[in-house]
Amino acid sequence: MNRPPRQHTEALLRKLRARIPGLALRSTFICGFPGERAEDHRELVDFCREFRFERLGAFTFSEEEGTPAGAYPEQLPMELREARRDEIVSLQQRICERFAETRVGSVVDVLVDTIDEEGVFVGRTPLEAPDVDPCVFLHDAALPGVPPLQVGQLRKCKIVGASMFDLTAHPVE
Repeated sequence: MNRPPRQHTEALLRKLRARIPGLALRSTFICGFPGERAEDHRELVDFCREFRFERLGAFTFSEEEGTPAGAYPEQLPMELREARRDEIVSLQQRICERFAETRVGSVVDVLVDTIDEEGVFVGRTPLEAPDVDPCVFLHDAALPGVPPLQVGQLRKCKIVGASMFDLTAHPVE
């Protein structure tokens, strides 16, 4: 796929993590690219387990008409592509759960996006992309001197809980 060598990419990612505190790295991987061997997939799983991306997506390769890869020999069966994707996604879910737990107790900026059907404010930190990443559920605790939440605000909030990937927080300012 004409990517730089793996060693170059890994060195760059490690350098970024070392130099930027609080950095959240995200990537997306194709599972089942034509010619992908079991060893290739195992190497990817091991890399994801070791590197522990804060956010990661995986999808199956699909042949697109008119693209070079769509005509490559050694197309893998869809069931194998899906199984490999599911393995990566399952691993990443566990990593994301642990990452969410490490954030409990921290004070972060939260953009208040909306109010859900139950009247709970829903937002996201700078580490979460809208519509694809976990949410921060905000409880409007009546703390002295803390104004009520409103949609559209950027508020300092303390993360007080994690449920799977989502966070629970309350405003502190």
